[in-house]
Formats: sequence, structure tokens, C-alpha cells
Amino acid sequence: MPCMKTMSLLLIVLTLFVAGCATTFKPWLLSEIHEGMDRQQVIKILGEPDYAASEDETEYLYYTYAELPPPAIDFSMESESTMERQIQNIKRSLTEYKYEVMIADGKVVNYKELTD
Repeated sequence: MPCMKTMSLLLIVLTLFVAGCATTFKPWLLSEIHEGMDRQQVIKILGEPDYAASEDETEYLYYTYAELPPPAIDFSMESESTMERQIQNIKRSLTEYKYEVMIADGKVVNYKELTD
């Protein structure tokens, strides 16, 4: 069925896209960050931030951690409705966590997980 091939291709592309967005940031390393550290010390521990922003005299470093998707599933023998359910389950399982490190006057003053 051409539609099943399309769905399989979509799943492969989705998996590669998410895997390509994964960072090397490890949130458990945040426990090594302490007030008073400078930006370079933070980057040495956590790596380069995904992005940074400044407001007044405060700099914010933002990090993202995304869990890897489950292994690819072979849909060649699956029905179209089963494939659609599997794709939805994979999308739901891709959890992303965001973290912020706040630096004021060149020193860390706070870090936290951002919640929606």
C-alpha cells in the first residue's frame, strides 16, 4: 500500500528530526552548578547553552534536554490505523525539559527547571 510506505517514511523522518534535535546537555549536571560561578565555569560543566538572552544586567542561559525516541518500529505488517496509533504514542513519549541559569553581575545567582 502506498499509504503505509508514506507513514513509514514519515516515522523515519520524525525519528531522525527528534534525534537531530537532541543535545548533549545532561540535567543531572546542574547539581554541580553553584551560586558565584562565572559563565565560563557553567559552560565548562553544562556545555554551550541552546540560546542565551540578556535583560538589564542579567544574562539567562537556556538548556534543553530531550529524551531519545523509542526504537523505530517496523510498520510493514501493520494496518494503517495501528501505524497512526503507534506514531501518536511515539510523539507523546518525546518529553522535553527546559532549564534556565541566571547570571547577574557575571556570577550565577539561580538556576531552575522551567515549567509551562
